[in-house]
Amino acid sequence: MNRLITMLSVGVAAVMLSGGAWAADAAMVTPAQIEAAKTSADHEAIAASYDKEAAQLDSMAKEHEAMARSYRAAAAGTKGANPAAMSAHCSKLTTQYKAAAQENRDLAAAHRQMAKDCCAKK
Repeated sequence: MNRLITMLSVGVAAVMLSGGAWAADAAMVTPAQIEAAKTSADHEAIAASYDKEAAQLDSMAKEHEAMARSYRAAAAGTKGANPAAMSAHCSKLTTQYKAAAQENRDLAAAHRQMAKDCCAKK
């Protein structure tokens, strides 16, 4: 039981620390940026922000993948707690973070195309 509590504590601390770093370092795209985007450079800046978000989401996915493995390993000799449910939770978050990262990469690609189209018409 002590091993499980230690693993849970480490997992919670890692999520809290990495989540805070992710939020503080995020270069979120704002509606104002999108509305103001008129030049190729504007769209490239937005694309770069989406790329940065995708990298951060990929990092979060890897962390949750590792936590899911840890919970699965802890499940072997644990009584009372439910590491299998925690592992499933982390696996679900891994899938969601990976999907969000891909969506951000798709948005970055769309803005890079807008950057090309924006200047080609002029």
